Amino acid sequence: MRLIATMLLGVSLVGAPALRAQDSDDDTARTGQLRRQIEERFTARVQEELGLTDQQALKLRETVGVYFVKRRTLEAEERRLRQGLASELRPGVAANKDNVARLTDQLLDNKVRYVETYRAEVRDLSGFLDPVQRAQFLILRERLLDRIREAQDNGPGRRRLLRP
Repeated sequence: MRLIATMLLGVSLVGAPALRAQDSDDDTARTGQLRRQIEERFTARVQEELGLTDQQALKLRETVGVYFVKRRTLEAEERRLRQGLASELRPGVAANKDNVARLTDQLLDNKVRYVETYRAEVRDLSGFLDPVQRAQFLILRERLLDRIREAQDNGPGRRRLLRP
């Protein structure tokens, strides 16, 4: 539990905005350092809980890293597409229907590619993790991501969300 608390603290700091422009380089360095610390701690926890060999842990880190980069690229593309749609759908301005249709189709295709990265990642994980280890890894990662989202939602300067 202490590990999770440490990760959450690190994640909340990662999500905190820079207060001053001159600190942006320091913030970037701290963000990278915190991200690496979280990754290292999470990897150690996964290795321990799943009973992974050092070789399996290395392959896991490499595989997850590849798909992390792919998803960040797809997320950047989604932001670009959403900005394009927002530009087309401004109040008081007639939207170009062809552009809206094209952007909407591209956005949906991008979402499908994003989801497919998870299927491909699990397929790659099956090369060195057994089904139980894969399921345990997916659960651990989902819990971490949930906590990261929660920390970002409730981070400094953000309004706390009401939970049903």
